[in-house]
Amino acid sequence: MSSQIGRMALSWSAFLVLASGVLLLTLTPGTPEFVVTLFTLCLGLLLGLVVVVGVVITRRREKREGGS
Repeated sequence: MSSQIGRMALSWSAFLVLASGVLLLTLTPGTPEFVVTLFTLCLGLLLGLVVVVGVVITRRREKREGGS
């Protein structure tokens, strides 16, 4: 994973999580807007998790290939 792609994906993830987190504080539970915003929060968290896992795997691979 390119470092620029990873940074961009992580910034999008942070934006989604922060924006939807703030919106969840203002919306009424049970409304359609609340459900969509909760779904957006989950997508942002999932994207962040994928990016972090990709970075960890890439670093381990580089460390293993560089050490041998």
